[in-house]
Amino acid sequence: MKGKEGGFMRNTTAPSETHAGFFQRGAFLRMLVLYPEGMTTSDITVFRHAALCALAAKALSLFAFSGMLPGANASDWPHLHGPLHNNATPEVGWKKEWPADGPPVLWKASVGRGLASFTVVGERAYTVGNDGADEDSIVCLDLNSGKELWRHRYPCKTAAHEMPVVPFGPAATPTVEDGCLYMLSREGDVWCLDAATGKVIWQKHLIADFKGKRPVYGYASSVLVHEGKAYLDAGGGGQSTVCVDAKTGNLLWGKGSGEAGYASPALVKMSGTTALALFKGDSFRLLKLDNGEEIARHETVTRDFCNCANPHVKDDMVFISHTGADGSTLLKFADGKLTSQWNDRNLGLLFNSGVPWDGKLIVFNDQKRGVKELRCLDMKTGETAWVSDEIDKGTAILSDGHLLILTSVGELILAKPQPDRLEVMSRVQVLPAKTYVLPVLSQGRLLCKNNAGEVVCLDLR
Repeated sequence: MKGKEGGFMRNTTAPSETHAGFFQRGAFLRMLVLYPEGMTTSDITVFRHAALCALAAKALSLFAFSGMLPGANASDWPHLHGPLHNNATPEVGWKKEWPADGPPVLWKASVGRGLASFTVVGERAYTVGNDGADEDSIVCLDLNSGKELWRHRYPCKTAAHEMPVVPFGPAATPTVEDGCLYMLSREGDVWCLDAATGKVIWQKHLIADFKGKRPVYGYASSVLVHEGKAYLDAGGGGQSTVCVDAKTGNLLWGKGSGEAGYASPALVKMSGTTALALFKGDSFRLLKLDNGEEIARHETVTRDFCNCANPHVKDDMVFISHTGADGSTLLKFADGKLTSQWNDRNLGLLFNSGVPWDGKLIVFNDQKRGVKELRCLDMKTGETAWVSDEIDKGTAILSDGHLLILTSVGELILAKPQPDRLEVMSRVQVLPAKTYVLPVLSQGRLLCKNNAGEVVCLDLR
């Protein structure tokens, strides 16, 4: 593997695309495993599971800064964009040969309309939806059966904007950390619940308590939790970024001014500096973790401050993109400054942040509305490796060297990226349109959800 690289991380971990590629290519699965004599088939299954867990833990240690590991299991999906914060997961071994009618359906559910994805920790899956009558519900489901374990209701407007084209319901995804669930509503309610019971631990409001400013289409960023602190993009003047005590909700610091973005806060390590990264409505910013002081920023803005796609970080480079005039830009962080390395105004990301693969990025190009374009580009140079025009726009995750794509019309596609093309292996209709929600893979279960809140859990084991 190559040298250390920076990247979006959880706790003090910085799993980069190169390290994730160790899992994606299944390198450790090709290691020779010798079974002791006399073992039964059942014994071998347990032995293999234990060996894989040990190997995964060993490989994950390669990601760690300061010798610390992620708090969640490698197969968990504890927050938006997955365990590596980049729509990739180290999970391997799931079935890639599907029947013509698709993988077996484990269960179905209805959780309420909205754009929220799932989080999965252990055997529990969490999401949030709106009932269409100005009430949100945070829901906890059993991952194996889809049975509802608890539900927390609270008032929240169904319509985030007067234009009917704007999807109804919540847009953020719950974050689960240290036994607590954190959720930000469209209107600025911040909830901390006991993840086991749904009991309220604390509740705040970004506008009423922290003088935040609601974005044009309502809050959409998910809460970042790190070492007992929760970070939120509140918007407004004076303290547009807020850090609170994760156990109490008490304000620790609030800094800066500007519009809130729709991307989620993340931790990065660039040029030896660990920082809070935010793609706010008017700029990409790096802030000090302990006090929120600004380290660097790059101004970029589009209509209605719609910076939605989470950036990708590699080494001292960060890729940012929106569908405004600036399109996509690669920034380099050095000497306390962010400087542009390349810009492509014909490439723009809207909601889907894309995935890293083999030193490249695979992204849906939303700059051309109504045009199908899934592009693979070299992150360092911006050069295009290949373009696929056979898939409707949607969202994608990467696991075991394969893409799982859920299109906006509800089609699930299994594909394997190659250096010069995309190899489509299977495609099946799993949900009615419209479907803007990121699918989630955890423990061999694939969770797919549409904007109406219909959920299907597919068994890939």
